[in-house]
Amino acid sequence: ADDSRTSPTADDSRTSTTDAGHPPTTGMSNEEFDEVLAKLGDLLYKLYSGNPNLCATAAKEVNPIAFQRLNVDDDVVGGHHRQKRRSTAVTMLGQFGERHAQLKDLGVPDVTACLVRDLLEVSLGDFRPDTSVASIEEVCEELQLMHEKSGIFMFASPIVEQPRLEIDTTVLYGREDEMSRLLSVHDRLRDTGESEAILIDGYSGCGKTSLVISVIPHVVKAGGYFIGQKLDQFSSSPIALVLNAFDMLPPLVLEKCNQHEVESIKRDLGCIFGDQLASLVRLLPNAALLRTSTQSSTPSQLDGKLRIDYTLQLFARIISSRQRPIVLHLDDIQHTDQYSLDLLQHILCDIKGCSSILFVGSFRSNELGDEHPVNGFMRKLDRNGTLTSNIHLGGIKLESINALVSNSLRLVPRYCKDLSREIYRRTDGNPLFAIETLRSFVGTGLIEYRLRQRRWCWDIDQIGDVKLSDNVSDLITLKIAALSDKNRQALKTLSCFGSSANHDILNTLSMELENLQLGCFDELVNSGLLNKNDAGYNFSHDKVLEAAVSLFPTEFERADCHRDIGRILLDAFDTGVLECVGIVADQCNLGLASEAHVACTNMARLNEKAAASALKKANRKSALHYSSNAMRHLPENCWQSERDLSIRVYLTHAKSAAINGVMDEAKDAIDKLLPYANAIDKMAALSLKGSILASSRQIQEALATIVGVLSDLGETIPQTFDDETLELLFAQTLQSIRENSISEVRKFKLASPNDEAVPIIRFYDMAVHLSHLLHTNMLDIFACKSVMASMKVGWTKCSCFSLAVFGSRALVRGLVDESLTIGFSALKLMERFSDADDQKTFVYGVYYGTIANFNTPFQLCCERLNHGKEIGLLHGDNLGAIWNGNYFLHKGLLAAIELSKLQKECKYQESIVEGDRDQYFGMTVAYTDLIKNTLDILTGDEPFSGPIDGDWPCPGTNVIRYEFIKKYHHSVRAFWTRNFIQCFDQTRFLEDMYKNLPNTMMIQFYGALAGYCLSENETENRLIDVAIAVMREKETNCAHNFHNKRLLLEAEKLSHEGKIEEAEAAYLSAIEASRKARFVHEEGLVCELAAAHYLRNYTEDVRHRGLLQQALECYKTWGCKPRVEHVVKMIDN
Repeated sequence: ADDSRTSPTADDSRTSTTDAGHPPTTGMSNEEFDEVLAKLGDLLYKLYSGNPNLCATAAKEVNPIAFQRLNVDDDVVGGHHRQKRRSTAVTMLGQFGERHAQLKDLGVPDVTACLVRDLLEVSLGDFRPDTSVASIEEVCEELQLMHEKSGIFMFASPIVEQPRLEIDTTVLYGREDEMSRLLSVHDRLRDTGESEAILIDGYSGCGKTSLVISVIPHVVKAGGYFIGQKLDQFSSSPIALVLNAFDMLPPLVLEKCNQHEVESIKRDLGCIFGDQLASLVRLLPNAALLRTSTQSSTPSQLDGKLRIDYTLQLFARIISSRQRPIVLHLDDIQHTDQYSLDLLQHILCDIKGCSSILFVGSFRSNELGDEHPVNGFMRKLDRNGTLTSNIHLGGIKLESINALVSNSLRLVPRYCKDLSREIYRRTDGNPLFAIETLRSFVGTGLIEYRLRQRRWCWDIDQIGDVKLSDNVSDLITLKIAALSDKNRQALKTLSCFGSSANHDILNTLSMELENLQLGCFDELVNSGLLNKNDAGYNFSHDKVLEAAVSLFPTEFERADCHRDIGRILLDAFDTGVLECVGIVADQCNLGLASEAHVACTNMARLNEKAAASALKKANRKSALHYSSNAMRHLPENCWQSERDLSIRVYLTHAKSAAINGVMDEAKDAIDKLLPYANAIDKMAALSLKGSILASSRQIQEALATIVGVLSDLGETIPQTFDDETLELLFAQTLQSIRENSISEVRKFKLASPNDEAVPIIRFYDMAVHLSHLLHTNMLDIFACKSVMASMKVGWTKCSCFSLAVFGSRALVRGLVDESLTIGFSALKLMERFSDADDQKTFVYGVYYGTIANFNTPFQLCCERLNHGKEIGLLHGDNLGAIWNGNYFLHKGLLAAIELSKLQKECKYQESIVEGDRDQYFGMTVAYTDLIKNTLDILTGDEPFSGPIDGDWPCPGTNVIRYEFIKKYHHSVRAFWTRNFIQCFDQTRFLEDMYKNLPNTMMIQFYGALAGYCLSENETENRLIDVAIAVMREKETNCAHNFHNKRLLLEAEKLSHEGKIEEAEAAYLSAIEASRKARFVHEEGLVCELAAAHYLRNYTEDVRHRGLLQQALECYKTWGCKPRVEHVVKMIDN
């Protein structure tokens, strides 16, 4: 049959609006037109299929009267069929409007009815309205929008009910590119597993928070954890908000992880935190959800000493992974502080790379100056290798504003263009400003819902003539001003808590405050001013919070409100209804902020409790804030009227000031309380004072304070520390140890907690810690006195370190067997105390760092030293952690740990040291720099530079040991870089006091081997005999560490003496012993020297090639570039 569409004539144009009633489709071929029609049919099918509002039944329910009146299909009336009346072509606009009204009466959604009307209006040609459709493509786009957002557009029009404007503020408009960037960072984190940080900046109301919230579904779907907190200018403790964020993780773990993952996390927590898991729970209460039934629920006596940065770092390592990364969002970080940022830096810059965290910080562009700590925070992240990026948000485009208006008014974008242009003109595309402007138009009647048209209507000319505020704050203020008195009171009350308050607090207040009703908060949620969640209510935006705060005419009225709230919460706290002591104290303090001094024992007691709670959570800034308030509220005659309370307040304030570095204030508090303190409190105060003096580089004063206390306790302290006094005391102590069978630890008499021995041993322990900085004789004497006192009055956990030190001093005197027995007894003694974890750090350092080298494989010593470092970090014992860390790095060289791994550990060590560079006069920095430079030289990152420069950073303290350590490192660097003259020179003038230490033996070992590389005279031969004798003696206790070295020395001696066959057998034995001991560096060394032996003694023998290749592989495995390059040259030659 003939198809007229394939051969159009001049009178049958495709663009005609009268032909078949089609809308214009200029420029379309027949095939394209058919494709569009097909698409239109498909969309109509999708739109109408399964939509109950479009069914006849639903139409009857919406408007049964109209349904009976209209006849749009065959209907049965009085038992007779009545044919549907077909209308003629509609040409009048009023008829189109009537058709539109009929469709709406049937329950057809307004947008659909309007679209039908607009399609029909195309036939009016030049007389059609501006809102009529322009093409079938536009029709298809609108139908597609209706299908995709049926919940917004496909609803039945109400007949008599006045609807409320509903703006979905969770929808993100115009941020597709920014959202894509944020998601790509998250996905990269899942690929690499390496933590990253991204900052989002923009002016208030630009959608920073909404952008981050928009990625939550993606994070959740991918299996990750999303946690976040909002800061505000009223936050007294940003660090508490960071802890609150991490406390959100345990419930998420239980929600997202399968049973196997949960059990694995529980095991790891128990393994890593051990007895301190209960203290972790005090820091993060929800961590109790991940505690097994067999683990203690009572915080140990070490509670409060956890180092918060390392604790959260460990926690993040256990919880997060590449498959389940953590996304941490802190909103408005312009209100954070340096302490919180340092904490985040430590967590993100986990050198070991075990945690996967994406930190997202958002802030207002105009509130972050060049000197703000956040800028330094990002620079530090960059320096530490943490990838950082930035997203800037400006205003959104007109098209996005139009989408916002369209969705809010439930009208297709075509109808909203003029209104959107007006809103965009007023707001420059700021999303919050645009939303509040739209609400303002509705609130003032400029946009109204007309029941007759059943849609939102407006007069754009009238809107254009109206003058509204040119900033969003004024609009929100006007909106709040229009609220009822009870709703404004609810906003004022909530603003006293900052950005949010929980349900328990608001419930408590509503029962006592007559003008506060809980229902008001839900009404404010409906008005868009508040948000509600499981925890409580929070302001929808910080601009709303600012407007709520401005409801108080004066600061005095605001203080009155805080005072009323504080009074109610304090009563609830005292009766046990509430446990949030910090929030209670904040309200009470703010209520009295305008008073210079208010003597109130209840306030002093409350603030002391808040300070003590903050100390337990390592919240040092809040601790000082509360303790200062407690001091302020003490009465003038406090020592007479409130002595016990005053002692607690002054001692807590001293601790708080000390942890914040305000040492003078801490010492002043201690000095004032000492005359009034009882024996127990006096000991605690003096102990704290000693620690303060030591950390302030007043080492002599600290030791003098401790000696004074010991004298007051009846202890006799020698007036001189000469060698004669020392050796006499050492001999007496050693004899007592022998008589008391020191190895039978289970028979030791333990001191009871209230025994007089406890403070005595505690102060001796402090003296031992300090005296090793001054002179070794002092160290020995205080260790002896501590051990003697323990044997006399009873052992405490503080006895363990002194006993281990005494064992190490026995080692220096050549008493190896007794040293091992005493040191091992110190380890066993710790096991008898349930709260001795804080002693493990230093006991491990002494035992595994020095004593155990002669009966324990170096590799195992490294494991235990690393564990000691972790314990120190966990307990906030920086010095102990660094001490163990340095021992680990030194032993790592002996244990043949891969140099690249040691460098990584050293970098981590540097990050610990960096946090406290002045700790003990810069000693920690000096020791760490030594090992770092040695590792850099051995890996080839730095060239060998000869003698080690640099003086001991603390004149007057223990210089000799530092010079000895420098000599050892010089020997190591020179030997492995083949600078044999300098290596041999380090064997001269070795101190007798260090002759039994492993470092001395290794200097002799390297020097003896280096001597053969220089010459073969009698001096070098005598040196190698000494080295062989030393190794033979030590291998009787620990063949693992020394047997291969002795075999190598003997092989070299035999080779240079011309005993060829014996030398070759010895080389083979040395290779096997080195391999068995897992000393890959010394296996490579034996192979290299054996190859040199064959080259020296044979001309045709090719066995040296295999040995050189084996040496090369060993050196590559170890990572020693200078030796790799040397062996490669030997192979090439």
